[in-house]
Amino acid sequence: MKSSRGNRVFLGFAFTLSFLLGTFVLVVQKTPPQIEKEFLVGEPAPRSVFAPVRLLLVDEEKTGQLRREKEAAVFPVYSQDPKIRLSVHTRLEELLKNLNDAEKRAKLESFSYPWPLSPPTRELLLDVESRAKVFQTVKLLVERLFREGILEDTEKKKLIDSAKTRIQKVDSQSGAEEVRDVKDLASISDLRPKALLLLDRERIKNRKLREASLEIFAWMVQPNLFFDESKSKERVKRALDAAPPIAEEIKRGEMIVQKGLLVTPDQQEKLIQAQKKMSQEEARSRLLTNSIFVFLALAFSFLYLRQFEPKGLLSPSRVILVFTVFLVTLALEKAALLLPASAPHLLPAALAAILLTILWNPTVGILGALALPILSAPLVEFRLEVILMLFVGSLMGVFSAYRIRKRIHFLRIGLAVGLVNVILLFGYSSFLDWRLSEALSLSPLAFANSFLTAALAFFLVPLIESLFNLTTDITLLELSDLNHPLLKRMVMEAPGTYHHSLVVSTLAESACEAVGANALLARVGSYFHDIGKIARSEYFTENQTPQTGDQHSKLTPSMSCLVIMNHVKEGIELAKKYKLKDIIVHFIPEHQGTGVIYYFYKKALDSAEPGKKVNPDDFRYPGPKPQSRETAVVLLADSIEAASRSLKEKDLTPAGIRSVVRKVINDKFIDGQLDDCDLTLKDLHKIQESFVHNLMAIFHTRVSYPPNEADPKKPDLFAADQFAKFR
Repeated sequence: MKSSRGNRVFLGFAFTLSFLLGTFVLVVQKTPPQIEKEFLVGEPAPRSVFAPVRLLLVDEEKTGQLRREKEAAVFPVYSQDPKIRLSVHTRLEELLKNLNDAEKRAKLESFSYPWPLSPPTRELLLDVESRAKVFQTVKLLVERLFREGILEDTEKKKLIDSAKTRIQKVDSQSGAEEVRDVKDLASISDLRPKALLLLDRERIKNRKLREASLEIFAWMVQPNLFFDESKSKERVKRALDAAPPIAEEIKRGEMIVQKGLLVTPDQQEKLIQAQKKMSQEEARSRLLTNSIFVFLALAFSFLYLRQFEPKGLLSPSRVILVFTVFLVTLALEKAALLLPASAPHLLPAALAAILLTILWNPTVGILGALALPILSAPLVEFRLEVILMLFVGSLMGVFSAYRIRKRIHFLRIGLAVGLVNVILLFGYSSFLDWRLSEALSLSPLAFANSFLTAALAFFLVPLIESLFNLTTDITLLELSDLNHPLLKRMVMEAPGTYHHSLVVSTLAESACEAVGANALLARVGSYFHDIGKIARSEYFTENQTPQTGDQHSKLTPSMSCLVIMNHVKEGIELAKKYKLKDIIVHFIPEHQGTGVIYYFYKKALDSAEPGKKVNPDDFRYPGPKPQSRETAVVLLADSIEAASRSLKEKDLTPAGIRSVVRKVINDKFIDGQLDDCDLTLKDLHKIQESFVHNLMAIFHTRVSYPPNEADPKKPDLFAADQFAKFR
């Protein structure tokens, strides 16, 4: 359940990512030529331009001027904090209380003030009545001037430098607003004149009282007006949003500029605006169209794989392979179109079908042939002859790339795809009554497309093969070289196993050809299926000699069984050491499946104490059972080759060989060793007949030659000649 849910999540993620990347690749376009470079002010227009649709062209200059005016009409917002005024009042009250308490304790003259005050002020504060008047005057100044608002010196200078004449004062608590002239605002440095003016208005004429009050106020004063950047920006934005762009309507088909006439600045500006407008419209339309086609192609691919390759959807690497090939092909198509002097007939769409055929199988290759023309349709502007050429060329790529085994065969792919492309173009041209010269002019492009596709496939196959740890027939051919280091070791250290592997490969290859499996894979897998026997070759019958003797005579059946089973583990380790492909490594455990080593099981039964049971599962290989048709065929071929060695001369007849082959296949079938592969009963019958045919060829009898009775000392030339003929 968890695995199924995880697989669905992965498929959803793969679909989404592929959709986004595919849409991005399709949407990317060449940068259009700049109008101001094509249509120069004061020069004749190189061509006439008509408005393709109704356009509302924004007058950038007038709109900019309007926006600047709207922005200038917005006053900067300054928040006034009333808590500062209340805090100053509290500090004054606290200071006055402390002075009164000091007077009661007769310590007023030694009172420590929070700021350095002048002697006249300190003397004035010694008198109770004078002290009360001073603090009352300071409170008056705080109340009036703090309510009007006080700025930092730098903040007021900034306002003056920016030519701002007014501000919007906002009470941070009540939200009350008031417009104030900048010149009427007080900063810290110019607060004294305003304070003196206020004292004059309040008719406070006592000079000592005035100076003492101003001195204390100067120590208490602090700014309480602060610039509110967020509110200022918000009001500017509202003002700009309320200023609609000033636009001029140009009707569809209306001429913007006429060829040959001198281009005016106003016309150039209209052309620039028209290009921007059309680019935006085209971008929106292109995005919608491309996303629809990418979605359809990917959805179609998922449905196709679900129907015809359900096992592929269960493998994340296989799903990633398909969409990687799609995206790489699409990106190369886009690159081909972005090149100078490009043409839609050069798109290498067949690349996806060729790669998937070589790297997976023709069924998935046909998916590439179906999906890429859909993805490529927006790139070629839905030109029918190009879409048909891409589709038919891709199908031909599948047929020509099937079971490709040599590098030179890529040339065959290019020729086949190019020929089909040319035939299609000529057929389509006759339908449209094209002139022959028009069809001939496209033929070089069709062949260039095919050879470009073949060349790209040639270079990409080994790269993708290595990236996804895949094995193609080309790689299998390289592995089939009998000069491989492992096979050389087998010849020297386990010659009997080497010969056994060659016979098994012959049997398996023919049987796979009979049932339509990958014969080359079966042959190469057979070469390496018993490499684990190299380490302890003397323990296996085919390598034993009179000198080595039977190594198992000194071992118990269970110990012998462990030695024999261990060749699977050692074979896997040896394969990994020599970096064999995973698809070849699978043959090592799967060619034995979970079968019982019957010889030692029977030996254990015979030597067991009376009443003691012998568990056959203790003598079984760990498996797994064959997961593919190729490994299943090698399992059967391996067992039949071993069984055929025990045949006596009288049993080497078609009937005797067929009986042994049938018995081995039936035993494996009944034991469940073929449950996990895709072989049918009809396939098993074909495999049986193939084995019988090949074993009869291997064990055919030779003609008996009469002895040379004329002169036994002389060589029998006639017999030698006959031997040469019959050999």
